[in-house]
Amino acid sequence: MPVRDVNWPVGSPCWAECSFEPEHRGMTHARDFYEKLFGWRTEEGVSGSGGAGSAAYVTCFKDERAAAGLSPMLAEGERPSWLTYLATDDIEEAAQAVQRAGGIVHVPPAEAGDLGRLAFCTDPTGAYFALWQAGTHKGFGIVAEPDAVVWHTLLTRDLAGAKAFYGEVFGYTFEDRAPDLSIAKLPGGAEVAGFHQADQLADDVPANWLVHFAVSDRDSSAQIAQSLGAQVLMTSDSPMGPEALLQGKHGEVFTVVQVTD
Repeated sequence: MPVRDVNWPVGSPCWAECSFEPEHRGMTHARDFYEKLFGWRTEEGVSGSGGAGSAAYVTCFKDERAAAGLSPMLAEGERPSWLTYLATDDIEEAAQAVQRAGGIVHVPPAEAGDLGRLAFCTDPTGAYFALWQAGTHKGFGIVAEPDAVVWHTLLTRDLAGAKAFYGEVFGYTFEDRAPDLSIAKLPGGAEVAGFHQADQLADDVPANWLVHFAVSDRDSSAQIAQSLGAQVLMTSDSPMGPEALLQGKHGEVFTVVQVTD
């Protein structure tokens, strides 16, 4: 079981959360949806990042390890979407590096109690992401296991620009796997994310980080998601395995990918 109790290496995707409207039972619906889809146990007000200190923040547990978060929206007009956090050991310097490389820091480094420090940013291609400097909350306690996050993909209309930005900020190097796909690697060589030239994005959809969740069976998970009000947007045989692109009933997009031991 891939578990972790220490800080994630700098530049690693270390946490993921999705924000929902607290009104109209949005958070309640989201909690019910992901509990039933992934079998998660959810708990308010613990191990959160973006919602740290707020009883409304929900942490989702797989085998009693933190797997993801659900957060109330902080501003009107947001659309529910999964947010990828990237690890840093110096959030002030990381935020400055984002700005030097042409990104935008929307929320400067802020304390999240003793859990850690966070900042919210946009890269020059328009993708929203967060920075996380761990305190007591290290981030994912479990990954690459059925019903846990397994991978992250940056979908961008400017692949070259994205590679230049993240390479400067986090020291990523890249291995090109296809004309429209590159794999980001940490300085030590560990593969951490995919970068995809996503020209198929609709005009009203910004560049974004797509979160992939591992499951034991793609088709059964997709059927469960549909029964809970989600839509299956596409199925495919990805390099990781059979995969389905899903959209929750509140609009958030993510994938489930069938993994084998």
